[in-house]
Amino acid sequence: MLKQAFITAILGTLFLFFISYNLEPALIKISEISNNHLGNFVKVQGMIESVRQTESLIIIKITDEENISINILAQSADFQENQAVEVMGKVTEYKGMLEIEASKIKIVDNSE
Repeated sequence: MLKQAFITAILGTLFLFFISYNLEPALIKISEISNNHLGNFVKVQGMIESVRQTESLIIIKITDEENISINILAQSADFQENQAVEVMGKVTEYKGMLEIEASKIKIVDNSE
């Protein structure tokens, strides 16, 4: 009985870890990001407006259909202006402005 409980606990823990690792936040508009999102993960889509390399990171500014921009922080990137991207990351604040520390950035095919 103890052996069965131990196996069930291990399998349940692995299942919860797998599920939580593969969950992503729902896609929201950039204009919906507020101070309420600070410290939380969000997912947004937009067009790259500018890409700027600094010494320690790359700042990608994206704009959604409502022409609201937000800075995306990334360690490395091969992105160009006017590319459609989807960004998932943590909302942070820097010098009074909200930005996303990207954990995942991918190019979106917007030809549909």
